[in-house]
Amino acid sequence: MTYPRMTLVITTINVPRLLEDYARNLERFGHLTDTSALIIGDRKTPHGAVADLAAKLRMRGFDARYVGLEEQDRFLDRFPRLKPLIPFNSDNRRNIGYLMAKERGAEIIVAVDDDNFVGADDWYEGHSLVGSTLKVKSVSCANGWFNPCRMMDMDPPIPTYARGYPYAQRHMANEETFSVSEGRVVLNGGLWLDDPDVDSLTRLTTPGRAVRLKEDRLMLAPGTWAPINTQNTAFHRDLLPAFYFVPVGDPVSGIAVERYGDIWAGFFARKLIDHLDDRVTFGRPACEHRRNAHHLLGDLELEFWSIILTDPLAEQLRSWPLTASSYADAYVELAEHLKSAEWPHRRMAAEFKSFFIKMAHAMHTWVYACMQLD
Repeated sequence: MTYPRMTLVITTINVPRLLEDYARNLERFGHLTDTSALIIGDRKTPHGAVADLAAKLRMRGFDARYVGLEEQDRFLDRFPRLKPLIPFNSDNRRNIGYLMAKERGAEIIVAVDDDNFVGADDWYEGHSLVGSTLKVKSVSCANGWFNPCRMMDMDPPIPTYARGYPYAQRHMANEETFSVSEGRVVLNGGLWLDDPDVDSLTRLTTPGRAVRLKEDRLMLAPGTWAPINTQNTAFHRDLLPAFYFVPVGDPVSGIAVERYGDIWAGFFARKLIDHLDDRVTFGRPACEHRRNAHHLLGDLELEFWSIILTDPLAEQLRSWPLTASSYADAYVELAEHLKSAEWPHRRMAAEFKSFFIKMAHAMHTWVYACMQLD
């Protein structure tokens, strides 16, 4: 059976009616049969209502499938080492959708949150460049870090940094150099209008809205990194072994390390994309981020350790040498480096080390699962 070229993967505990808007967008621009959707349920998901929605979308010609817990369980039985590493009540379950999408033959997998509403642009076309070799405008930053929020007009017009941008590099002089460069794009980060993806500390102190895009697309030059999330982010199937939504949630000194599984996954992917001389782009298609209700102080507690750990993780990650010639082998090599990383706060360093060693073992298991599909 021939499946569509692109698969949208979404996890939700709601009825994702935003997929009706995606279906209308795909139909309007002639891509309804080029795209499928996998809706990955969780314990709190209203299973019957979501299954009904998926059935209605299929009647319209949009291949949307709801994957309930029983079907997920049967699928994971094929990966007995991975199965216990995918928790319930967690965004981590999107990993199941990634594996299913690859098995169904998707060339491009798009991670979407259930509050990422499709914009007016041709959504499929915006992500369809993934896998292609492009010659486009690129950006190189003196400090090695590009802030995707600079591609959007903000209201109020104040410096706004994407979630995961290292705090040590914020509000510092950072010369940007633009040129035209060429390379195979394996990941495209679609941006987020209205409520941009920033951390809870930013939301509490300097909230703002993204009004419009200032740039259609920018390619990151080699050596320039940027935070990568799983909100409107498309990646090529070749990248799957290196784009694992890493497990988080374990406590350190009684506070869970949370909400940065996608950001750290993006750091690891960026490291390997650079190493293998592929490319990352940011820009279109922009979604409208109608953010679900959140308790910001509660979010800050969950992000506390993640914000602190992001800077030393990124700094060490840049320095680790890699020699492998494939994404799978390089990811295993990176996981071995992660086991020996050094962490701040001497009193908690042993707990941090244990946390990341556990993550590294999970990364090995993920690669093994991807190899089983191959």
